[in-house]
Amino acid sequence: MSAEAFVAATRAALGLERRERDGSVYFTGGSGETMVLMHGANDHAGTWAPIVPMLADHRLIIPDLAGHGESEPKSGPIPFPLILQRLHAIIDAPRVTLVGNSMGAWIALLYALEHPDRVGRLVLESGGGLMLPLGVPLTATNRDEAMTILRAVHGPNAALPDWAVDALLRRAVDAPMLRLTEHRFVDGRLGEIRVPTTLIWGADDGVVPRGYIEAVRNRIAGARLEIIEGAAHIPHMQQPARFVSCLTATS
Repeated sequence: MSAEAFVAATRAALGLERRERDGSVYFTGGSGETMVLMHGANDHAGTWAPIVPMLADHRLIIPDLAGHGESEPKSGPIPFPLILQRLHAIIDAPRVTLVGNSMGAWIALLYALEHPDRVGRLVLESGGGLMLPLGVPLTATNRDEAMTILRAVHGPNAALPDWAVDALLRRAVDAPMLRLTEHRFVDGRLGEIRVPTTLIWGADDGVVPRGYIEAVRNRIAGARLEIIEGAAHIPHMQQPARFVSCLTATS
């Protein structure tokens, strides 16, 4: 399967209504508590396909964040303020649960700091927007480097198809991640977070070290850390049932 076919298949598997607004593409549907699911850098809304059927009692909003997937801009800078502005435009509920993977967790924190009255709960998966070193470089210039990054993301024993390696190498020159600008780190602001916060981390995560995720946990009052065995940087794909159990737990 090519990278393009994988993206199309996972996005189609969402089974939600596709909408567009001011350059943003997002998927929505269901009823109940509104939950916003935000992907990481270089990813797209389809990453959440494995858990959508398990969240039937929620109303979901799942965007392709600005500059990712089908959302504009297709070229040029992707400023963090633009991502937050586009996100705010599609959140139409008075209060939501924000769920973010990797960069999506960073965006969730920034949104909660900007709009504290609109966020009832945070779920931060494998991310947190700190100025701390990551476990691996995020771009590759050869196949060995690409394999190292992919194993950090998917786990040390993951089967890695050639198309995935090729796709990562292509991203070394045109990835959305390379276009991100106006980064807003949150090291000094996590004490301002006042809503219930759950951190979810895969025990095999080679991108975000455990010390990083514990630093986030320690700076948010009352934050709870859930560690999922058999998962790496994307627990919602690698252990979806366990992830949903952590996601929907209230205590």
